Amino acid sequence: MDFKAFIIDPNDITRILFGAGGKLSPMEFAQGLVFIVLAGIAVNFLSLVPGLGLIMGIIGLVVGLVLMFGWICIFSERFHDAGKSGWMTLLAILAAIVIGILTGLILGPLFGLQLSAEAGYASYLSMSPGRMFQNVLQSVIVNGALGYYMFNLKPVAAD
Repeated sequence: MDFKAFIIDPNDITRILFGAGGKLSPMEFAQGLVFIVLAGIAVNFLSLVPGLGLIMGIIGLVVGLVLMFGWICIFSERFHDAGKSGWMTLLAILAAIVIGILTGLILGPLFGLQLSAEAGYASYLSMSPGRMFQNVLQSVIVNGALGYYMFNLKPVAAD
């Protein structure tokens, strides 16, 4: 498979990422998901730049909300293409939460990140290289698992 096929055409970004009413082919879905994951990874890397604390927090929040909306849209459109209700996206969100929690429980200790009474909750939330790499790996695992399932949904034949 040609990896260039996974690169989203800039002219299609709005149609793919921000329209919950249409349908997406498996390849368009993959393009949207790759874009969202890569944008999220970029924001995670930017969070390590010293001196950007509050600004990066605000940028991260805004970008995160936009990416979350795009994620919901592409999943909804892909479910529509497979002849299912867009509301099935709620199950995808639930699956993402469960997979995210499980991978966090596994990856946290591997990256030396543990919630303890001595460290305090605030230190658990601070962005360190270990936390950033855990976030990136979790995002890739969660979106890879759900994306694989969604990519392989069979489209409904056109009438």
